[in-house]
Amino acid sequence: MNILRGIFRLVRLLVHLLKGIYICYILLGDSQNFDPTDKQHRIIQTWLSRVAIIIGIDLTVRGTIQKSPVFVVANHISWLDIVIIASVLPVSFLSKVEVRKWPVVGTLAAKSGTLFIHRGSKSGALEAKRLMQERLSAGHSVASFPEAKATDGTVVHTFYPRLFAAAIETKSVIQPAALRYPHHQGVNPIVPFVDNRNLVKHAFRIMSAKRTAAELTLCEPIPSEDQLRKQLALLARNSIAEVVENSS
Repeated sequence: MNILRGIFRLVRLLVHLLKGIYICYILLGDSQNFDPTDKQHRIIQTWLSRVAIIIGIDLTVRGTIQKSPVFVVANHISWLDIVIIASVLPVSFLSKVEVRKWPVVGTLAAKSGTLFIHRGSKSGALEAKRLMQERLSAGHSVASFPEAKATDGTVVHTFYPRLFAAAIETKSVIQPAALRYPHHQGVNPIVPFVDNRNLVKHAFRIMSAKRTAAELTLCEPIPSEDQLRKQLALLARNSIAEVVENSS
């Protein structure tokens, strides 16, 4: 880890964040309920790709990008997962509503089409399903982490099936996406965001590293029509686990 490298990248990232604010209000408009067009998705993807480059991510993508709308489901290891997936695929993520109030990040998330939900509330699951259905029905892709928590990157836990109902009802294809951060130790030990780590310290540690390898594998798409939620969740989970657990 090199502290000077981390400081240099942090300064570049802060400048890029300011550019992101400009993009939000000038190129993406000022709507609070943002519904990105294809062109706007490309702007967002380009900006996020630059974020990955600035913080030192070497990304390898495998597989074929499917035409929208698809429900992208991935294993969850770090906050980096969102940057990587959204820099490659034109997707809207589900996020807790509190993120909307975060300085800078909340604005960027809202303008990139994030679907904010009240997690933990009785109506949270129904709200998430409704928002997903609306977005998928409008021809946009949605992404989620069905494990509902981050792991150390060596295993893929059970996928919660509830959100798969939105894909079934809109007859949207499921796109399993396997995330890995390869390292000579198997999985890069600095990447997993677990055990209540401090976000700022964690991000700076990654920026201070020489390079961080990342792999995104787009597995074989799974049709949702005439399927059950639990079966879809299991098929998607196993597809991703085949990549992640056999490579760790």
